[in-house]
Amino acid sequence: MECIDGRISTENKLAVESHLVECGECAELNQELQGLVLQLQADASYEPPAELVKWGVSLFQPMLQPATGGKLRKMIAALVFDTFDQPMLAGVRRVGAPPRQLLFRAGDVDVDVKIESMEANDRITLVGQVLSTTAKFFDNTPVKLESHGIVRYRTITNLVGEFSFDEVPKDTYHLSVDLPEGQITLFCVHRGNS
Repeated sequence: MECIDGRISTENKLAVESHLVECGECAELNQELQGLVLQLQADASYEPPAELVKWGVSLFQPMLQPATGGKLRKMIAALVFDTFDQPMLAGVRRVGAPPRQLLFRAGDVDVDVKIESMEANDRITLVGQVLSTTAKFFDNTPVKLESHGIVRYRTITNLVGEFSFDEVPKDTYHLSVDLPEGQITLFCVHRGNS
């Protein structure tokens, strides 16, 4: 490769060229390498500018929408952890589907959600907690479970921000939390087929 790239002394280059005249196997390999180098140099793919990558990543971060006409600002929470994305532990045994743990983040607010599926009656139990990176607790905070654009279930958080929806039918659900700062929406907390 040093010879092809021109990073070799003139004396060594002459020795390599002399060897290539005498050795057909090395000459063939040299031809292949030169062809590869030409293809790589002609490749039009490149790394995008860092600003473009940063902008693309920011598209998937939680964003606050300004309040308009007295309505709540809407915040879309980003999924930051999902146990289904983690490999199964070796040697761990369990009867039935394991519970799914999800962690969503919107600004300085985290929503921790655990979903347990009950195969016997085709229902799920969804429990969670609204947490803040500050010392703030979210007690008496409305939490809604929506399906197909309709609020199906409502509850409020307890003193430490915990909430629960017990034995709800399997469906595709979006969960929303109504905070004084705005409404946080967690998309596809549960899909009907999972």
